[in-house]
Amino acid sequence: MNQNSQTSPRLKLGLVVALCALPSCFEAFAILWGQRHGLAGKALRDGLDFWAGGFLALNHQLPILFDHTAYQSFLEGIYGHLPYHLWSYPPNYLLLAAAFDWLSPWHAVFAFDASSLILLALALRLAKKSWWFTAAVLLAPASLESVLEHQNAALLTALIGGGLLLTQTRPRLGGILIGLATVKPQLGLVLPLYLLRRAPAAFAYAALAATLLAAASLYAFGPAAWNGFIHFTSPAMSNVLLTGQPHEFSGGLISVFALARPLGLHPALLIQAAVTLAAIAAATQTRSIPALLILSALASPYLHDYDLLAAALAVALIVETRMATGFAPFEPVLLFLAWFGPGLLPWAPQYAHGAPLVLLLLLASAWRRGGVAPCDSSQAPPVSPASSAGQCPTPAPPGSTAPG
Repeated sequence: MNQNSQTSPRLKLGLVVALCALPSCFEAFAILWGQRHGLAGKALRDGLDFWAGGFLALNHQLPILFDHTAYQSFLEGIYGHLPYHLWSYPPNYLLLAAAFDWLSPWHAVFAFDASSLILLALALRLAKKSWWFTAAVLLAPASLESVLEHQNAALLTALIGGGLLLTQTRPRLGGILIGLATVKPQLGLVLPLYLLRRAPAAFAYAALAATLLAAASLYAFGPAAWNGFIHFTSPAMSNVLLTGQPHEFSGGLISVFALARPLGLHPALLIQAAVTLAAIAAATQTRSIPALLILSALASPYLHDYDLLAAALAVALIVETRMATGFAPFEPVLLFLAWFGPGLLPWAPQYAHGAPLVLLLLLASAWRRGGVAPCDSSQAPPVSPASSAGQCPTPAPPGSTAPG
């Protein structure tokens, strides 16, 4: 392929990436306006919880962290009246938050955002992804939303997405990254059985990393942190799903559970449980990294727009493959919607509950031309990749959507 034929698709994709970033750029302008007009606490958004958690942990004030009234009063004592805030993470996340809390709130969250993006870029480069690919993922609308919310989607995508991409070539490092992702365990429900079956070495290192991280948090903050998580944080987050309150938390959910919630609590729980179990079962059968990333999103009952960065990575991996193999009819439209959606949802939240449907269609795209067929080495040629279902090809690149 000559240079012009390579440049043209890159230029078109670059224009699409830039176009999809525009809604987040407008949102960033609105946040800067609020910060300059005395709304710094609101402009910090979820970053305020990240800073406050680390600050209170470092200063031995964990009882405040696990008392909503005291926690809200602590934050409002600094920034005045604020929307509802709640610490919603396990104690191992406090280790990360405390690492940045020698800085001021704004400097802490910006340093965390930058570090997360750098880690994501490093993980993708270690997985042999090009700079074009890496830049596109970093500029994905879900990535920009994560930065604007000062959330941890870039970090979790680096740990889960990067870890999965590395399990074939660097299983120890890949397993360690996935183990560290237990700071947000609801995004990794499909991974343990997949790793146990497909990458036992990575599973062992993931289990070791998760255990050591939990032990480190116990050593650093004592049993009070885990007691607070078990008796306050975990019930409070369950209450968000069961009652829909506070609306600041439940209103932004885009999971299967949120889609089914108008049918009633119990039907929604049953539907989400069925989807989660199906996703876990499907993950044990697939070798497609994009499919695993999408299944991870579908399996989680607690999912926000910025959590779709892993799905955006799946879109990038699918596009990377389709550039060589060709797109199915209407597949580019689906991939565009899945990529652009997280940046559009803050402006059009009425479409948020369509996210699970887009994820299901995206999963079908990831599995196109195989991906769940069993491996039968007796049918595969010894030296060439097999393309039909039921054959075991030579090892494919980590990001490939091919069966092997």
